Amino acid sequence: MGSRMRPAAAAIAAALMVSAPVYAQIGGPDQSRHQACVEAIADDAEYAYEEALAWRSQGGGWPARHCVALALIALEEVEEGAARLQANAEGATGASDHTRAIMLGQAGEAWLSAGQPGEAAAAFERGLDFAPGDYGLALGVAEARLAGEDWERAEMAAGRAIAIDSGPAAAWRVRGEARLAMGRLDDAEADMRAGRERAPDEIDLLLLRGRINEARRES
Repeated sequence: MGSRMRPAAAAIAAALMVSAPVYAQIGGPDQSRHQACVEAIADDAEYAYEEALAWRSQGGGWPARHCVALALIALEEVEEGAARLQANAEGATGASDHTRAIMLGQAGEAWLSAGQPGEAAAAFERGLDFAPGDYGLALGVAEARLAGEDWERAEMAAGRAIAIDSGPAAAWRVRGEARLAMGRLDDAEADMRAGRERAPDEIDLLLLRGRINEARRES
């Protein structure tokens, strides 16, 4: 099973970590206002939310709506915030493809934290329409499919992430988890070993190794 069902606080932290590239896409005075709004969320999400609403009413456009959505997630309105992030990405035709992909990735993270892996996978997959070579989005699809126990599609999505970048261990671990769930122990072990070559002390890979060994004993 995946381990991506995370609390809203973790989801918003992940979202804020990747918001910096969005600032650069805005330009002008709105850039600093968007940055200030998003950065205020960590200190006072309610204040940031009210500021974002005011900005939106003043014609702040997609940058203001982006801050509204992130603030909602921080205020534990995770599903509402995720849905707004997706809608904002779709409607932000003046934003770059990269920015729209970032917003969809944030939506995917939020859907995962809300325990909605199907919605998460859809958001990550839509993000790949804007950024086909993005490893993080491809991995997000795989982890969402794994969380939803959709083993075959998790395997396929992890394979796509590996094809984009075979260096990180995470996609190898996800594919190994999916293959273990399908009873393909040799394939699962091969993925686990590939992951451990990249991250020998990663706890999730060590746990996967133990589960593979247990499955072999029981077979």
